[in-house]
Amino acid sequence: MTRLIGTIAVVFALTSTPSFAQGLTAADLGSFMGAWSLVLDSPQGAFEQDLVFKDEGGKVIAEMSNQMQGTQTITDLSKDGENVVMKFAGDFQGNPFDATVTLTPDGTDKVKVSFDINGGMFTMGGTGTKK
Repeated sequence: MTRLIGTIAVVFALTSTPSFAQGLTAADLGSFMGAWSLVLDSPQGAFEQDLVFKDEGGKVIAEMSNQMQGTQTITDLSKDGENVVMKFAGDFQGNPFDATVTLTPDGTDKVKVSFDINGGMFTMGGTGTKK
């Protein structure tokens, strides 16, 4: 029975292609396309970032930038229902980390932001406004 369940799981994994593997198009992102201003609540106070979704060769990429890190290009984009999920590996002062940023629509031209570092080791929430 365990072998059967394992086989079913492998078949499901091989046939279920997440949207980021194929790349999202501008049509997939709809109103998320364009420039955003994100404000995250950190222990040190408000942390501001700029985020831009761009069409590059028919696929969408994101560029996230702030004064401390410079610009991070993100190509691992997916949708989870209405949410946009971005994943990337970064480095802060010599410390590598994995990040997942989730944008959840919150009215017209606004989003709720969840920024997760290393699978929940550190999280920040915030808001985003379309520029």
